[in-house]
Amino acid sequence: MKLHEDFADLVVNPGEAHFTDHQSLFNMVNLIEFGGAADRPTHVPADLGGTGQIVFWESTGAADQLPFWNTNFDGDCYLYIVHGSVRVEFKETEGDKRFGHYVARTGDLFCLPRDIAHRTFSGDGKRRITLEIMPRNRFWAGIGQNPVEPDQSATVGGFGFAFDGDDAVVTWPDGTLRTPKEFFVRGVRAMVAYEMHMGLNEFDNGFVVHDLGDRVDLKAPGYAETLPGRQVLAVFKGLLQNA
Repeated sequence: MKLHEDFADLVVNPGEAHFTDHQSLFNMVNLIEFGGAADRPTHVPADLGGTGQIVFWESTGAADQLPFWNTNFDGDCYLYIVHGSVRVEFKETEGDKRFGHYVARTGDLFCLPRDIAHRTFSGDGKRRITLEIMPRNRFWAGIGQNPVEPDQSATVGGFGFAFDGDDAVVTWPDGTLRTPKEFFVRGVRAMVAYEMHMGLNEFDNGFVVHDLGDRVDLKAPGYAETLPGRQVLAVFKGLLQNA
């Protein structure tokens, strides 16, 4: 497998698995080879396995930053830096109060507390390979079982979406905001991959997406709607096709 240029200096020598029976019970993956692959998308977690109510995700961090502030309500999450460097900022969810930050490097394991918003930033201008250890969201089991067709209308409820140059434009009755298109598209791509089930995500300048299971809260400054999750997912899929 070809590694991304940010990991070109790494030597990968994966282990081997040899089983003659019950093959489905066994699983082994090389995190460097998997997370460092040239075609691996950033900030789109991949489920590598789990035990009980705990899952193991590989999440390849981008060379700049997480496209939104994320809050996990299911429980504490632990992040292990397999390779690279990251700065993680923390703040109150849907607020401005800052709590501090980590600077973590290869080999570090740290906690992302539940109910507190976090945002990751590359520590060295390169991608990183990470392992996330976190509680299982009960809605992940149904991902992919009931596909949603893209909706090209670019509207859901009272919200409308459009792209204008380097901006994504979000409108609602009596309001408009602009947020960086690159981060918006990357954030929407991650949410679509997990069919909206990614906690609460705050984009720059005030657009918020909060998964509630079967429904989703969309929020903008001074305005909010609770909408069917599948409708929001369909519109977001349509936006990606036109990005």
